[in-house]
Amino acid sequence: MMLLLAVSPIVAILIGMVIMRKSAMYVAPIVTVYAIILSLIFFQTDINTVIIQSKSGIIEGIKIICLLWPAFIILKIMVFTGAIGKVKEVLSGVTCDKRAQLIIISSMFVTFLEGAAGAGSPAAIAGPFLVGLGFNPVVAAAASLLGDSTAASWGGAGLTTINGSSALIKAGIMTAAQSSVMVGRIHIFGLFLIPYILIYMAFGKKGFKNFAPFLIFSSLCTPTILFFISNFIGPELASLGTGVLSIAASVIFLKFYKLDTPEEYRYKKEEIPRDIVREKINYSSFQAFGPYIILSLALPIVRYSFPLNVLAKYGYIMWVAAVVFVSSYLGGLILKLKTSSYLVHAKNAALNVFPALITISTLLVLSNIMKVSGMISIMANTIAMVTRDLYPAMSPVIGSLGAFITGTGLGSNIMFAPMHLEAATKLGLNPITIFAGQNAGASLGNLICTNNIIAVAITVDLIGREGEIMKKVFKPFFIIVSTYMVVTMLYTHIIFPTWGL
Repeated sequence: MMLLLAVSPIVAILIGMVIMRKSAMYVAPIVTVYAIILSLIFFQTDINTVIIQSKSGIIEGIKIICLLWPAFIILKIMVFTGAIGKVKEVLSGVTCDKRAQLIIISSMFVTFLEGAAGAGSPAAIAGPFLVGLGFNPVVAAAASLLGDSTAASWGGAGLTTINGSSALIKAGIMTAAQSSVMVGRIHIFGLFLIPYILIYMAFGKKGFKNFAPFLIFSSLCTPTILFFISNFIGPELASLGTGVLSIAASVIFLKFYKLDTPEEYRYKKEEIPRDIVREKINYSSFQAFGPYIILSLALPIVRYSFPLNVLAKYGYIMWVAAVVFVSSYLGGLILKLKTSSYLVHAKNAALNVFPALITISTLLVLSNIMKVSGMISIMANTIAMVTRDLYPAMSPVIGSLGAFITGTGLGSNIMFAPMHLEAATKLGLNPITIFAGQNAGASLGNLICTNNIIAVAITVDLIGREGEIMKKVFKPFFIIVSTYMVVTMLYTHIIFPTWGL
């Protein structure tokens, strides 16, 4: 009976968002109130504890929004000024091979966007961009989602790993850096597979013809870069840095190695529909990339110029938010945006992230309540008892389920991190590798998340055809999540059983 009650809040979220197709902004608060009532009546949680945990969740939610807000400001400025058009022009001019364009845009550029802004922006930009380059809308939508299935473990400025790991960090189990290290060691396998899956998804077996050199290069280059940044620099630049350096490396490779592109895979400018062709952009490439150049430079400079305890005085995420905010304003100056116009975009961005404030804050409250009431403990003990040594393989699956339910990798990590910690402790397994599986799975869950599929369907004009996108992404999801299950098992039991402990 208690197990059913403990699981019921998660089931309620699933019913509300998947079956009833209601927004997380409405479902999360209702389920949170329900969980509070359960905790007070059936789990006999002290009301003062409930108040304290609710307040804590709301405050942490506000901190997260402090980061998402300036990230959205940058995106709005880029779109309004037309700088994003110049960015597209630069990227599409790298090669005439549509297969290479697909990999660069849907994997590398999307990874860059996830690190720079996150919060749904990658697919919203890359999907229409690919359609503009002549790709089938279903393929464009699926490719954009697939390209974001690894970078989302870090999100904007490392947010998903840093805040998503907070339960283990506060418990003294690991640091944010260690969390980044281990999830990076899992995602290198996903990044290796993605270029091959993208080509097969878009072009079938024939798409591999005369394309082996760049295919092999991209499948090795991106995971290698991610490995070094996530392992030796930190979570803040894992996605953004990997995206930027992968694009730069691809440009250099394609400059010195000319692909023998079959005529059917050559990019033709006339394929771009006239209604989406922008007027000529007057920005230089440096100006167009200006906001992101500033951000990519400022984050490591600030991070390594001050002691960590100084930066984390008001919460680790707050210094990152401050850097992104300053970068958004300086980026606007580079794009010759007036302060009055900047303030308008800042206001509009605030309105855009307000629903996320409600969703994330209530999910944080829900996670806190489920933890202090013992609900998560009951679930952890049950899953641990049933799966035992196979538990590490379940963590990517649970992470994916969490992202599918909440709509974000961050929401999944916040919800299930305490459960994984308790289960790992009970089973005597390494919680760092198990949480890395959770984090990797949560990122991959964005690929099949109903909210994300609907969002990208809107941007590529596929409303009513969401099922086609879901069908297109399910096989890649199954392949990669199965890989992650095996890798997490090997890391936990054989390769890194005591790493970081």
